[in-house]
Amino acid sequence: MRAIELRQLRYFAILAKELHFGRAAELAFVTQPALSQQVAKLEELVGVQLFDRDRRGVALTPSGEALRDGIEKVFEQIERALKAARKAGEHGEFKLSVGLVEYTNLPFVPPALIRLQALYPDVTIARHEMNAAQQVAALALNQIDVGFGVPIAPMPSNASVRGKLLLESGWALLMRREHRLAGLARLQLDDLAAERLIVPARAVNGPLYDSVVAHCHRAGFRPNFVYETMQSQVGMTLVEQGLGVMLGATYVFASIPESLTWRPIEGFDELTVHMFTRSDERSTLILDFIELALEEARRVQAHNAQHVSGKK
Repeated sequence: MRAIELRQLRYFAILAKELHFGRAAELAFVTQPALSQQVAKLEELVGVQLFDRDRRGVALTPSGEALRDGIEKVFEQIERALKAARKAGEHGEFKLSVGLVEYTNLPFVPPALIRLQALYPDVTIARHEMNAAQQVAALALNQIDVGFGVPIAPMPSNASVRGKLLLESGWALLMRREHRLAGLARLQLDDLAAERLIVPARAVNGPLYDSVVAHCHRAGFRPNFVYETMQSQVGMTLVEQGLGVMLGATYVFASIPESLTWRPIEGFDELTVHMFTRSDERSTLILDFIELALEEARRVQAHNAQHVSGKK
């Protein structure tokens, strides 16, 4: 038992849930060979085979199922112990200040915050509407703790702030299911020429807005923006009501009404979502949130890639 490491049990738990070495390695932030090596080491230390591996995939053995069920209880006990330790040493309310643009509708943020609240039940979360460049400045001034942005223009250099790529996304067009373009698997930029477009307002992200306009001009048409909104949910409602079609990143449309559908668009530059943090961050609360956000973003990236592939 002394030789078994907590990370090996964590890798096992992730693989037991995913039953796919590639996805599990991504979620564990390790290479696939490293994950395989640690799982094999765990099997050697436990003395039984935990997974059946063949060309069809990965499956838990009866021993693996027993360990999975037991490990879940162990991790729950560890989480309770950590909560108790934090509460016993707490000298004030836990606070987290996050900078982001609400329009981007980042699907990994809510689950990361929910998981953080499970670790820190008394945490207070403040949200600040600001773009990527503003987030970098706010972090340097300790006005926010973490930022999530979609940088288009070159970012200001600041040694006290570091950025990490979380998501890569293409563009998509949201429409009603009976729309004429819904019958196509993928759209080209010039398919938008005759459409009434609902887009994020320029105040949301000026460089991004200007980039969209410039790409349309290069494709030979002037885009018809019938509505510019600060809220993605407002745009979706307007699409439902028939005002037009909505342009946005694929992750913005992770959850949409049944009456709507979206199609990938080729011709725009790929979008990237970055997380910005202080280089010398020491707060356990903030570091825990950073780790949770990274893990949830990996899940979204994997799901998004699978969803886009299904629309090809």
